[in-house]
Amino acid sequence: MKFVANALSGCYLADVLPSEEDEVNGVLAAIAYGANSPNEKNDFIGHCLKNRYRLDLWMRYDHTIPVAIPLLERLLRHERDNIFCKFIPDKLHSKVIWWKGYGAYIGSANLTDSAWFSNIEAGIFLSEDDLQSNGMDLELQDFFEELRNLAVAIPLSQMLIDEMEKIRLRRGDVWSPGKDLRKTPVWEGPAFVTKRGEIDKPRENFRREWHTAMTHLEQIGESLEKYRPAWITVDVPAGWQVDQFLHAYYYNHVGEANRKPYEDYFRRNYRDPKSAVETAMRWWKNTSAAPSKEDDTLYVNAPYIREQLSREKIAYLNDETLTGVCSRTHATRDHVIKMSLATLGRPDAKSMTRDERMPLYAKWLLKQKNKKGWGISELLNHVLYGGKEEDTWERLYQGARDKEYQLPHYGLNTLAELVGWARPEVAPPRNGRTSKALRALGYDVEVY
Repeated sequence: MKFVANALSGCYLADVLPSEEDEVNGVLAAIAYGANSPNEKNDFIGHCLKNRYRLDLWMRYDHTIPVAIPLLERLLRHERDNIFCKFIPDKLHSKVIWWKGYGAYIGSANLTDSAWFSNIEAGIFLSEDDLQSNGMDLELQDFFEELRNLAVAIPLSQMLIDEMEKIRLRRGDVWSPGKDLRKTPVWEGPAFVTKRGEIDKPRENFRREWHTAMTHLEQIGESLEKYRPAWITVDVPAGWQVDQFLHAYYYNHVGEANRKPYEDYFRRNYRDPKSAVETAMRWWKNTSAAPSKEDDTLYVNAPYIREQLSREKIAYLNDETLTGVCSRTHATRDHVIKMSLATLGRPDAKSMTRDERMPLYAKWLLKQKNKKGWGISELLNHVLYGGKEEDTWERLYQGARDKEYQLPHYGLNTLAELVGWARPEVAPPRNGRTSKALRALGYDVEVY
């Protein structure tokens, strides 16, 4: 956690921007006011462009032109580079940036050079470890989901820019003239008075998205039957094969080294994902050996997880077996390296590898309880075996998003991945990398 107050604290907002080595799964931001920067290559938007982050940005609309026209033009110009902006009329006043997987800024800074460098601002930067330790990641997820669902939101367009330019000419330097030219009625703000029994929108959105993604995965699985490479035996579950096909595609065909611009690939392939998948499958079939250690996953890691999370053994997880499960789960390994060593009980250590962290994490996780009094064994048993197979999505949602069920530092990607390893007949594994690979192939799925 860092206090960001520019010169007063010695920490500027630019100081907390992710580095090229940090993994960021897209950027969500709600910033009311904005002006164009004289240093476009290194400002917030330039940083997203340079690192090929998808940015979903919400800003304010009203007759005072809260977002400068040059910035509007710049945002529209870069829509082809996965910069997407919508405008909330009149009542948006937030200043929040969430680099998913890295951390979030919540404070007073708008999208202006003065706010980022010279103003007296006050805000907090919370690492992803901070967010997950306190359940703030769920709060942010809900916040941006509400913004996404607001019917009053106005997509950025040339028509909107032309309207703002007319208002600017009418207003001159005066505050109120020009208000009569705005086409969108004044909005009095959201009326968040939800009656009990109404549809839970985040839950319903998750249900729809989950089933859409599962349909894509099942269709890929059906096609893979005739594209199975010789090094995969026929008895390997289809769901596991789907996951490792996507794993190999992502790490061998999307970008180079650690740079994985999957959103660029999405824009290239979204009109015809079928062709992109068939091309990738032909490559997959002709591989003479596992391109990225997929054989270790299929023949060592996945069988271990399925055995330890079987109905007979899941209640008896201990330090050793939970360490084994966590060490073999991609999403968990990805998350544990981002956790603070203080959380893991080693505030004295400066750095530790993933493998060194895993026993500490498993030991710590075994001590955690949710609000229902459940530990990790009870939570996993509920998600995997606590109801009908067709309702697995709902138990996943509970385990990851419901504060009664959720355990700290044990999120949706881990749970959804484990469902696939433990019960591949129910669903293929799905984690952040699965979703990124699907997007790269042209499928419009969510990256959690």
